[in-house]
This record gives sequence, structure tokens and C-alpha cells, in this order.
Amino acid sequence: MSKSSNSGSQDSAVRGLVVVNKPRGITSRRALDLVERRLEIGPLGHCGSLDPLATGVLVLVAGKARKIQDLVVRGEKVYEIVATLGARTTTDDAEGEITVSDPAPAPPSEADIEKALLSFRGEISQVPPTYSAVKVDGKRLHREARKGNPVQAKPRTVMVHELTLTKYEWPEVHLHMRCGSGTYARAIARDLGEALGTGGYMSGLVRTHVGSLDLSMATPPEEVEPEHILGIESALKNFPRLNVPLDQRHLLSRGQSLRTPPGFPIEEPCFAWVGGEVVAAVTFTNNGTKFRTRRLLV
Repeated sequence: MSKSSNSGSQDSAVRGLVVVNKPRGITSRRALDLVERRLEIGPLGHCGSLDPLATGVLVLVAGKARKIQDLVVRGEKVYEIVATLGARTTTDDAEGEITVSDPAPAPPSEADIEKALLSFRGEISQVPPTYSAVKVDGKRLHREARKGNPVQAKPRTVMVHELTLTKYEWPEVHLHMRCGSGTYARAIARDLGEALGTGGYMSGLVRTHVGSLDLSMATPPEEVEPEHILGIESALKNFPRLNVPLDQRHLLSRGQSLRTPPGFPIEEPCFAWVGGEVVAAVTFTNNGTKFRTRRLLV
């Protein structure tokens, strides 16, 4: 793998994504550091971290791809969850101190679990785990908890588009979840255990999708090479798209208005493509009859 000693000049030229398959047992920061050292293209950002226990899709962004970082973070996620019933932990996952329920609960039936899952679909109220990156009064919950000052966050509304039981063999419950940003899989396992009266915690987690990016695109961090850098187009292909002729590309760069095609759905975020390249995020003006660059991405 050839590398340039001038990482600053490379960074200015790179606009891409790296989809990493994070292994179990390391932090997202550790995975990011490994990839940074291998690519030497300057600092990378990540689009939503994974806990050390979790594996799967971790999206890293380089150069001007940082301009869509927040958009990727807010994208839909898909998880395969393993919840262990009959015990609780301080962190709501297997990393914490485990307390076995006493007396031992009667194992719920599969029908009991299916019934309990009904209340975890759609818009739900969820309390973030005490050990999480959520801030309360400007302080990270996990940092306060490690100081011995655990703080409980207020419930917040999250969206669970899909939550299905895929396998059950006491005490393990396997779940498939498709959800919006900010949904904690650990809290789903914890709250399912409470709803069943058994207690529960998350003992396994694989993130298989972040938006349109999935596990089939992912590479272990220690194997990442320059050819694994993807264009931002791979993350934006499912968003509304305006095709702009090559001879009008300069108008996007200048922030000038272009005419919206008749009947085009007025929806943001929306992106202007020239050929096979995303050039800009756009905004609509004149009641949607025109559009112009909101953020240049090249």
C-alpha cells in the first residue's frame, strides 16, 4: 500500500466513506484509529459509535464527506439483538455487573414475548442507559456513572419501525430491529425484560445497516486499504435526486438558481447529481419551482 507523507494534501483531495466491520471487544475510537493509521489521509470522523460489545457497521468519513456526516448519523439503523432474560446489569448489557433475578423467574412463553413486543413498535418512550453518551446538564451520563454519580436521563421519544422475534431459547431472545436514530438496543433488551417480569440485558448486538450502507460493504479495520474508500454517492443513493446537465454544473458552484423539473417532489434533504457524482445539497425556492445549492459537496 503506497502512502503519501503529505497527509494534509491528501485529506483536502479525499471525499469518501469507509464502511468498517467493527469487531467485538474494541471501542469505535480504537477501530477509527486503526483505519486512520492505515490510510494516512488525515483525521476521520464516525457516523455513530458502537459499544465494545457490539459488532458490525461503523461508518467513517474523510475530507469533504464530513459535510454529510450528520445526515448519515440520523439515518435508519438495522440491528440483530440478543437479549438475555433472568438478570439485570448496571450497564444494560453484558459489560456491566450482572445481578441474577431472585427468585428465579418462570421462563415466559414465545407468545408472552410476542405480546410484550407490541409496545416496543412505532413511536415509543425510552430512557437512555445510565452508561451512555447522552448529556444531562452538559455532562455525559457514562462519565458521571463511572465517577459513582449515576444520573438518569429523561425519557425521550424514539422510532422503532420494525421489531421481530427471530429465535427464542430461554434465557436468550433474538430480535431483529429497524429503527431511527437515537434508539438504544440495550434499552430495548432492558425494557423487554422488565415488561416480562424477568429482568433482561443485551448480550449481543450486530449492526447490519446504517442507511443504505450495509455489512456486505464492510471491511475489518485492520484490513482497510485505499480501495475501500467509497464515494459519498453510496450513502446518498436513496435520497431525492436532481440530475443537472454538465454544462450547468458551474451554476451550482456559484449558488445560482436552476429550474425544478415539473412534478418533482419538493422534499429535503435533496441532492444535485452531475453524471455519477453528487455535487451539492440543494434547497428549493420560489414555492419549489427553483432550486439552488445549500451546501457544496465538492
